[in-house]
Amino acid sequence: MLSIVVGAGMIAWVLTRPVGYASFGWFAYAPLSDTAFVPGTSRWVLMWVLFGLGTLLVGLGAGFLLGRRRG
Repeated sequence: MLSIVVGAGMIAWVLTRPVGYASFGWFAYAPLSDTAFVPGTSRWVLMWVLFGLGTLLVGLGAGFLLGRRRG
């Protein structure tokens, strides 16, 4: 449940951030001149990982509760 709340919070945080806030100027810095800079990529990966873990945990919990023998 916590991972679902954290994932939803990250989605809300990402959607409220301005687009293109660091999309310029990085090519002029010498150590980064040979790499491609994509702003916000790590946040999206983290968001999807947390979303996937939350989905797995909910599925495992539901399967455990529904598959338990009563008696």
